[in-house]
Amino acid sequence: MRRSNAPTLKRHARSTMHSTDRNGRRRLLKGLAAGLAGAYVGPGGARAGVGGRALPDASLPSTGVFRRPLPVPPQAAGHLDAAGVRHYRLATGYGTSELVEGVHTPTWGCNGAVLGPTLRIPRNQPVELHVHNGLDQPTTMHWHGARVPGRMDGGPHGVIAPGETWTAAYTLTQPAAALWYHPHPHAYTGPQIYGGLAGMLWIDDDSDQALALPRTYGIDDLPIVIQDRRLNDAGGLAYMTAVRDVMGMKGDRFLVNGVEQPYAEVAAGWLRLRVLNASNARNYNLAFDDGRRFYVIAGDAGLLAEPAPVDQLLLAPAERAQILVDLRGDRGRRPVLRSASGAVVPGLYRMPMAVDAHDRRGFDLLELRVGPSLDLDTRLPDRLVDQPVLAPDGPRRRFLLDGMIASDALARMQGGRGYGSRPASGPGGMSAGTGGRDLFAINGEFMDMNVVNARIALGSTEVWQVTNVSVMAHPFHMHGTSFLIRARNGKPPAPHERSWKDVVLVRGGETVELAARFDHPADADHAYMYHCHILEHEDNGMMGQFVVA
Repeated sequence: MRRSNAPTLKRHARSTMHSTDRNGRRRLLKGLAAGLAGAYVGPGGARAGVGGRALPDASLPSTGVFRRPLPVPPQAAGHLDAAGVRHYRLATGYGTSELVEGVHTPTWGCNGAVLGPTLRIPRNQPVELHVHNGLDQPTTMHWHGARVPGRMDGGPHGVIAPGETWTAAYTLTQPAAALWYHPHPHAYTGPQIYGGLAGMLWIDDDSDQALALPRTYGIDDLPIVIQDRRLNDAGGLAYMTAVRDVMGMKGDRFLVNGVEQPYAEVAAGWLRLRVLNASNARNYNLAFDDGRRFYVIAGDAGLLAEPAPVDQLLLAPAERAQILVDLRGDRGRRPVLRSASGAVVPGLYRMPMAVDAHDRRGFDLLELRVGPSLDLDTRLPDRLVDQPVLAPDGPRRRFLLDGMIASDALARMQGGRGYGSRPASGPGGMSAGTGGRDLFAINGEFMDMNVVNARIALGSTEVWQVTNVSVMAHPFHMHGTSFLIRARNGKPPAPHERSWKDVVLVRGGETVELAARFDHPADADHAYMYHCHILEHEDNGMMGQFVVA
């Protein structure tokens, strides 16, 4: 691969250890069990240390806090110039946020202290997005779920140096959807998103109005960005402070739109929640405390053919779902959206150190305070949109999610934190954790910025067979396109998964078949990525890249 002229990020020297033999895997699991079992949160909540070092007790938030209103990110509609191009501006920078009531935490944000505005981009409208890097370190800005050329994708090759501005110019021709944007610098994605850099990007067309779906932003159509965070004694963000965190960073404070357990005042009627799991590693099993049914109307990148009724919805990191909740008879009531994690999440892992007390029990997220009806004339449609049919004409590719395969992984995880000379480069001196290490793999290979793992013909439609042979579930994501799930272990996907997607949770031992059409080019200097969206896995090798030409 040719090297880009853009600034590059400093990364650790790569290891040459690529062992995948079964004896090495057994030695690894045995070592992890011995070295990390102390980090397991037991029924009583106490945690033993690693190597004799005591870890702080988990700070379990009480249920029913709901003392602060839900912040609604501002909308950014852009500015239309004389040539018909709509311009948007994002600036990353520093701030202080009250994530937890009464605690002032240094954070990063886009156009504000934490998170960023909801970008409203009309379908088929030429746009330019100007991203200024106000941080003291390189970053990128990835348009997650957007079908755009590789040079505009904002992946690891699209580095924005401190003080510089990068412009992405493209036209989104894909269906209406709730996408998102976030940094994607090589080996730094985890800490930068954890520090607060993320926001939603909604593609708008006339489908909402034609279907009479809730569409009044901040009233009956709410963006819901769910994240978990851990704070230190000083109120700062604590990132990868224990060896177990490399399995996936999980916190003990549960935020919605940057605030712990807020409430939203809503009308008695149909409520639309566009939910994004923006956590680094945690899975959420969404449910209501009263067990009520709700309706999934859209997945990651498009509406379903018809609403899918559910009473629980598992959402992996980076997955999105749009749901409708019937509150027409609930005036004066306060239903709570929560994660009923204990019913599902522990079964996604075969390693006890990857599951904490919150995964085993569950927790509250958002209280809905239902007021009078506003007569907004919205409804639950019987039918939504016709679904596309993809006819594969390219090769079938196989991807094995190996997970952790290095036989000396335990020693590597215990070998120190940080990125060389920058171990505390996050907001307020937050540790940047560990990144750039060869710990997690796909097809037995670790991420190498100078290696193209696949070459795809422009305009072709391929089937990707993704098999998870590891000990935990992995959310698999591909850039530059959307896909349809053809099958899970040879069976049709669940009704709520039958729409355009760009992230799929693949459980241990499971094989998922995906069909995708590749309509945008990506050259070697700005290749697309495929990777696990557990950010600590992505940052430590579980990613590959492909070109389309």
